[in-house]
Amino acid sequence: MWLDQWSPFFDVDKTLQEMDRMFSSMGRPLEIRSVPRGTFPAINLYDEGEAMVMVAETPGLKPEDLDLTVLDDTVTLKGGRSQEETDSSRYYRRERGLGDFARTVTLPVAVNPERVQAEYADGVLTVRMAKAEETKPKKIEIKV
Repeated sequence: MWLDQWSPFFDVDKTLQEMDRMFSSMGRPLEIRSVPRGTFPAINLYDEGEAMVMVAETPGLKPEDLDLTVLDDTVTLKGGRSQEETDSSRYYRRERGLGDFARTVTLPVAVNPERVQAEYADGVLTVRMAKAEETKPKKIEIKV
């Protein structure tokens, strides 16, 4: 009977949750699972050398449904999904969330808000944020 209730991944899941909690209190979430499952929109963030790039999946939304704000080392994406069906619809499964959302991501470096480009195609928002000049490495000449 005990074997029916035991899950081999229970301890692993609890350990990951505890590690995320510990490291997030120090300001550095783990890459393993720093965002709860089902968080909308799903975001990828990467460094392209001269710029930071954020890619967000926003299926079913129009560009005018989104609000993008960049300030120093944070980027915030806000928007909302409205209900497409009528209230009389009978659901057998409902997994798509409705309502307003907001995601704020702290960037590893400051970016220049004047040099941000956002493109939206096929439900994917791509944001290129040029790094601030003070964060770029500077070549120092060594005199002899």
